[in-house]
Amino acid sequence: MLTREGADEAEIIVRPRTGGGWQVEFPSPVGVRITTAHTEQEALALARSLGPDMQVRLLPAADGVVRERSRADGPD
Repeated sequence: MLTREGADEAEIIVRPRTGGGWQVEFPSPVGVRITTAHTEQEALALARSLGPDMQVRLLPAADGVVRERSRADGPD
């Protein structure tokens, strides 16, 4: 499934958080997991460690509240 920015499940997304810090969105067997980092450098290093062979995309902050989603949540 593509994000609204065009990223797919084979990519790790790094973006700034509205309230400060950075978030890393990465695919897992149950959906997309989200973790946070204090700095952009920490977020990029985390993304590389989570998926050393995956593409990493740096995107703008997401609108609205971000929470962990799984496929069990169903469609939006």
